[in-house]
This record gives sequence, C-alpha cells and structure tokens, in this order.
Amino acid sequence: MAKRGVLNKTKLKEREKRPIRWRKYPHLFLIVCEDGNTEPTYFRTFEKHIPEETIFLRAVGTGRSAKGVVEQAILERAKLAEEANKNVDEVWVVFDKDDAEKVPANTLRFVDAFKIAQEEKMRVAYSNEVFELWLLLHFSDVSSAKPIPRADIYLSLETAIKSFESHKLFVYEHGKAEIIDALIELGSETKAIERAEKLLAEQKSKLPIEANPSTTTHILVKRLRDLIDWYSYSPE
Repeated sequence: MAKRGVLNKTKLKEREKRPIRWRKYPHLFLIVCEDGNTEPTYFRTFEKHIPEETIFLRAVGTGRSAKGVVEQAILERAKLAEEANKNVDEVWVVFDKDDAEKVPANTLRFVDAFKIAQEEKMRVAYSNEVFELWLLLHFSDVSSAKPIPRADIYLSLETAIKSFESHKLFVYEHGKAEIIDALIELGSETKAIERAEKLLAEQKSKLPIEANPSTTTHILVKRLRDLIDWYSYSPE
C-alpha cells in the first residue's frame, strides 16, 4: 500500500548488487512503460514488499508511444528470458492515450498497441489521458462526467499534494520522479483502487480511446499485490 512506508533505497541497492540466482525465482514479472522515469520509478517501489527470490520484478521505461511500448516489450521480454535462461511469466505494458485521437495515424497506432499486446499475450494497463490520473486517484475522486485534459490532471495532482501542510510548497514537474515520494508518503492506494474501479465501470460502454478519464493501472497494481501476498504467505 502507498502508506506502508518510505522506499528504502539503500536496501534496494544492496539487493540489486547481489548476484541474481535466476533458478530461485519462480516468477519473472516484466513491466514496460511509456514514460522513461516516473512510471518505472513507481513500479520499482513494489520491490521492497517482495520476499527475496520469489518474484523478479523488472520495470523498464521507454519514452515511446503506445505501439512503441508494446514493440519494446517484445524485445525486453526476449532480453530478460535470455538473461534468466527461462521464460518470462508475465508481461504488462503501461501506456497513455495522450492525444492519439487527434491524428488518424496515432489513433491507429494506439489501437494496434492493444491488438499486438493481445497477440503477444501481454496485459495492458492504459490511462486516458495520462498515467498521472492513477496518481491523482490516490488523493481524490475524479468525475467521469466530461473529458479531463491532462494539464488539469497535473494541476489537480499538485493542488492535492499541496493541501498537506508538510508539502504546501510542493511543485509538480511532469516527468520528475519526486511525485512518487509524495505519493508513497501521503496517498492511499486502497482508495485509488476503489476510485479507478468506479471510473472504469462508468466508462465501460466506451472504447479505451474514448474513455476519458479512465485507467486500468489499478488492475496491474492489484495483480502485484496479490502475487506479493501469495509469496509472503507463511503457515503458522
């Protein structure tokens, strides 16, 4: 959960330095993201909750748009499989709708991203318009009554964080991973999941490219939490 504590970067670095005993890991989990910084940083915060030598989590940023993310995921999956000398168990692609509906070629690439992901047996966590919608849901409800430009999402996110006395001087900078520290300290993952589920239910009659605002990032987060809980289980 977002309130479970602050990421211990020192411990993470210590774990990363150890030789990887691939045969010990029963589950290889790959997440390939559109964003090159914020999104992979966010998903790496889950590493501290994973029992050692259970789930190998790799989060990769690409800086590419939807179809490019899926194409890169195919390469990253092959790379990880070669390193581990075994198949990758689960691959998720994380991308945004952004302005895909405004240019026909981009619309086609967005739609193709879903098709290719399905063909490659990859799961999709998309956001319409942007991943930061998922972050905002940690702090407040979001209405599905009308589309929300991403500039408004960024502004609402900054306002929500600044409402905390400890962060009243916070300035949101798009692409900067500092937002993740604030999210971990102040946000509620449980409420974010509830709000994302509600939004998605309200948009269920629409295609992903039409469903502004909506996100399926919560499905990926729930999957990670379920796996972590399963591997953390210890009988009395």
